[in-house]
Amino acid sequence: MVDIHKVQRVMTDKEARALIGEDVPAKTITCNKPGIYVDAETLEPVFIYLPMPSKVAELRASVLNLKMTTTPRANGVSNVSRTFGMAPRKPVMRREACTATTMSTDQPDSHSVLVDLADVFTQMMSDLLPDATAANLETVNQVLPEWRMTDESLWTSGVVNRSSTLPYHLDRANFPTWSAMPVVRRGMRGGYLDIPEYNLVCACRDGYVSFFVGQQLVHGVTPMTPQAKDSYRYSIVYYALRGMKDCFTTAIEQKRAKATRSNREDNMAIDDSISVTEEEA
Repeated sequence: MVDIHKVQRVMTDKEARALIGEDVPAKTITCNKPGIYVDAETLEPVFIYLPMPSKVAELRASVLNLKMTTTPRANGVSNVSRTFGMAPRKPVMRREACTATTMSTDQPDSHSVLVDLADVFTQMMSDLLPDATAANLETVNQVLPEWRMTDESLWTSGVVNRSSTLPYHLDRANFPTWSAMPVVRRGMRGGYLDIPEYNLVCACRDGYVSFFVGQQLVHGVTPMTPQAKDSYRYSIVYYALRGMKDCFTTAIEQKRAKATRSNREDNMAIDDSISVTEEEA
């Protein structure tokens, strides 16, 4: 039996959105009890926080083994992360086709563990909130099965964040569906998930998973302080990207990408030719 906790809304959606982009301050934990957190007035589920039922050791080993990417942020603090699952087209990065992320080929064993857990977390959601899960599946069914992590999964994609203090934000690129966020950590103080609209400051204990609609609820991560040289906090976020609904079959995507690359190379050749002519003139 899962406990139900009522939580009071403490600010409006508009007030919460006004915080977007701000760094999350240090806060005291208000959410440390496992269970389903529901809006005190509407009784609608807002947040789920439970221990993972299995595969904590496998998850820990897989993320500790990952080759990560460092991305500088405007505030001078770098974000260390790695994506997994599926990725949509992104022409500005010369990704002309929908494709699996590079982790699937660079580190297939770690990728396989993360993908398998998508089914574990989907089953957890189904057991806890069957109606919401069914509605989410109907939404995600806009995406072709080959662009989801598994046939039964609620999610297309994910990201692993290593010891990242993230400012308040919304997951704007996602469908308005529930995300899953397991955490593994050692020797790290802080790093709590903060959902200010409900004053939910979640402990994010080692081996626990949180579920919430990150596309609709403003959230961020409090500062963290390592207590040892080898301290870490990994959050692994599973989500459904809206952009994946525009993906065709793999064969069509590859054909389109080849044509796009060919056109770009032809245009580059024309530009080079014009430049040479202008220099000669």
